[in-house]
Amino acid sequence: MTNNEMIREAMAALTGTDLDARAMAIETLGEHRHAPAVPYLIDIVYDADPGTRFMAVKALGQIGDESSTTVLLEALRGNDMWTRAAATGALINIGLASVNGLVEALRDHDKNVRRAAAKAIGKIGEDASDERVLRGLSMALLDVDKGVRRFAAEALGRIGADTMVKELKETLSDKHPEVRIAAFKALAKIDTVEASQAVRSWLHE
Repeated sequence: MTNNEMIREAMAALTGTDLDARAMAIETLGEHRHAPAVPYLIDIVYDADPGTRFMAVKALGQIGDESSTTVLLEALRGNDMWTRAAATGALINIGLASVNGLVEALRDHDKNVRRAAAKAIGKIGEDASDERVLRGLSMALLDVDKGVRRFAAEALGRIGADTMVKELKETLSDKHPEVRIAAFKALAKIDTVEASQAVRSWLHE
């Protein structure tokens, strides 16, 4: 069977009633990064059982079409940790087009969503470096959750946020060691005199 035939069969199974065939179809369409399947996969994310929803989110991540950003951000807020992890990976794969939504997610009531958003922004990296992103991560450094603070610091380091040195220096005093270490590593990645001085000072304390 050719790839085209496999894709045609998978697209037919995607809207059929055979659940096993649909599961195989989702996997096939994701592996082949078949963009025309995106609207159907989005519908599945909204309506399917948790296991099928996870598979659809994973497939959307493989395809990496920015039109799936909204549903993936909603999947971040779901109860299933595996689906949340798949949605995080998918948003990272989509990249810059997902950043605005991720910045909004930094203010979500659920700490797991805030953690995922900060982590995803960091993985997207330098392309995500604009004023709105930096403001969002700066606020996340003050989050009540230590995991959010840690991922925000890591993100600022990956972005190379040389305008956030002051905020990262303050984070070196965080009560949790993993947050302090993340801030130290972030400062070590920033190529400014102030950041270098902060690194040397912290090492000598």
